Amino acid sequence: MNIKLTRRQFLKGAAIAGVGMTLPLKFGVGSAHAFYQSPGLPMWMTTLRGVGPGQIPVAAWDGFNINNLAQFTPAPVTGVKHYKINIQQFQDQLHPNLNPTTLWGFHPANPLAAPGQAPAHLGGIVVVNRNEPLQFTFRNKLTSNGLPGGTPLKNIIPVDTTIPGANAAQNRIAIHLHGGLVPWISDGGPFDWFAPNGTHGLSFLNNILNPGAALNEAEYYYPNKQSARLVWYHDHAFGITRINAYAGVASAYVIRDDFERAMKLLGLPEFIENSVLGGTLVQELPIVVQDKIFVGTNINTADPTWGLKGLPTAQGSLWYPHVYEKNRWRLLGAGRNLPNPSVIAEMFGDTILVNGTVYPQVNVEARRYRFRILNACNARFLNLQLLVADPSADGVTIAGGVAQNNPGPNWLVLGNEAGFLTQPVQVPSQVPFSLDANGIPIGSLVTGNAERWDVLVDFSGLAGQSVILYSDSPAPFPFGDDRNDYYFGNTLNPFSSPTEGSGPDTRVLMKFNVVAPTGVDSPLTLTQPGNWVPGIDPPLATLNLDGTFTPLVPVTTTRRITLNEQFDAYGRLSQVLGTDVPFTPGKFGRPYLATPTETPANGDVEVWELINLTGDTHPIHFHLVNVQVLNRQVFDALNYTGGAPALIGNPIPPDPTELGWKETVKMHPGTVTRVIMKFDLAPTRITRPDGTTPINLTSKGGDAQGNPPPSPRTGGNEYVFHCHILEHEEHDMMRPVVVT
Repeated sequence: MNIKLTRRQFLKGAAIAGVGMTLPLKFGVGSAHAFYQSPGLPMWMTTLRGVGPGQIPVAAWDGFNINNLAQFTPAPVTGVKHYKINIQQFQDQLHPNLNPTTLWGFHPANPLAAPGQAPAHLGGIVVVNRNEPLQFTFRNKLTSNGLPGGTPLKNIIPVDTTIPGANAAQNRIAIHLHGGLVPWISDGGPFDWFAPNGTHGLSFLNNILNPGAALNEAEYYYPNKQSARLVWYHDHAFGITRINAYAGVASAYVIRDDFERAMKLLGLPEFIENSVLGGTLVQELPIVVQDKIFVGTNINTADPTWGLKGLPTAQGSLWYPHVYEKNRWRLLGAGRNLPNPSVIAEMFGDTILVNGTVYPQVNVEARRYRFRILNACNARFLNLQLLVADPSADGVTIAGGVAQNNPGPNWLVLGNEAGFLTQPVQVPSQVPFSLDANGIPIGSLVTGNAERWDVLVDFSGLAGQSVILYSDSPAPFPFGDDRNDYYFGNTLNPFSSPTEGSGPDTRVLMKFNVVAPTGVDSPLTLTQPGNWVPGIDPPLATLNLDGTFTPLVPVTTTRRITLNEQFDAYGRLSQVLGTDVPFTPGKFGRPYLATPTETPANGDVEVWELINLTGDTHPIHFHLVNVQVLNRQVFDALNYTGGAPALIGNPIPPDPTELGWKETVKMHPGTVTRVIMKFDLAPTRITRPDGTTPINLTSKGGDAQGNPPPSPRTGGNEYVFHCHILEHEEHDMMRPVVVT
């Protein structure tokens, strides 16, 4: 069935059929009223940051000795390797034409090979080994002097206190290891927040692992019993996650294992941390993409209420939308005394950062490279493409909304955010965004928020040329609005770059300048069949060619989860999730604080059918578990009133890049997405490094096996699942998962 609809057609039909349903009549039809715009920043004035001294700081453990890597200072209680990482305010130069930008972020107390290294955006990268448990002390230093008794710092991003959880301290932090399979007390859920003065959320029990913790410290224990993959850690504090993450509280966490090490004999490039320590050629690079808006010299006239809120007004400061614009997002009726600052439906920036700087470039040899890609934008999807640069100033010529460049090298996708795929997948590098016959978005590497890719790119034969990393993904995704698409020559958005080779531009991300090789790569044989099976966990279901599936283990239960939009008490859009919620006009979901409905027992296997009633693709992130994507199926969204959806056509198999495991899954409009998962609680019973007794938490409310006590808020092992469009998650597309 062909359902190629525009967003407006989709929503208009939904409104007629829904009679009070909450399908997302998101964008009004008034004249364009753009966000505040960044100053036009020329491209290619920064160099892509790598990792290590002078670049993005890497964390080393307490007692680190480069000449004796087995040496460490043991953590309290567990005795394992221990790290200390600060959360603090600092400034960083993100573009030569900007003043240093004030940021919040992580900074390791012991930067690898660089004692005294200054903080930098996205700093605090951690590299760990599978099956090596670690313990972390995170210090909240967001006060005037960095000490618990200092004056609390105001958030550098506007705080709307009308949404749940946001009326507490502005300098609260909760650290979530995104993709980590960890005990609930170390998951960093919304109620795990802690402030510098020792106040904390209702679920905070972290410091049973560190009885001597200072007021501004929180302890986290990570088992790391996972296969090789890129995870990341970021803030998750209740009510302010979206702004803390936008302010910079995020970094990378890389898990290595022996299977991945063996792949270096089959053509996988050397690991980046070995390059840092050994000075060898770096052929593994992180690629962390963000979109931001920067304050210019006209802030007091273009946005006069910004400075009145006490927010940073210096040129180069971060700007974030804080007015709910009635012609940008749907408002129920006339609204009710909309606050300023107000929560918004999505944040779409106009300027791209990669690895923390604006429109960077980097020299690469005409050889094979491994990129570890993360979409760290608040709301913007990416359709990642590689284009051979043309002679224009920005390297790309766009006609009719489509890049006209020659294609660059293809992507060889090795893995996603949950580790290696079942086998590598070749993905063409220049596939413009479109919708297929089922209305499913397609492109090159279509990347939702928080999704990651592990890819190989071969620049052989391109010496002397440049390659542009490019994205034409609409925002919001997948139907889009021209006001959020910035590129030179875009007449549909008058706030796009007026100058070729300069921002605002959200399509050109960065540039690779290909130079002559200084060596020869080893033969690439890792693509041979059968090489990948040992590197991933066994599946829970067999996927059939017709899109159906056969469970390999008994399924405890099947749940239906609806994805909905409604309006809050102020008339603003609010995204929600619901489990078999009875149909009630205007109330077709449950807020985060409603009684938990997802309460599996430890060891349960569940199939979830996620039914998307909105016009957005939602990247749903699952804490605690990885999931296996089973299939997708179109359904009659316009006439849905609860229960089993009326399915249309045959089930659609997962994309080849989803085969294996996932922990952030794209849920497309008008589609049921089915996933299967097993709720195994993260291992906490470990033997001390000296081989003696296991950890015993009995005296701290846990048990002799090292299992922590239950959450005082929910009475179980408390986790969540949510949309990773951060503005959706916060308002209010998140639900608890309490494992018993």
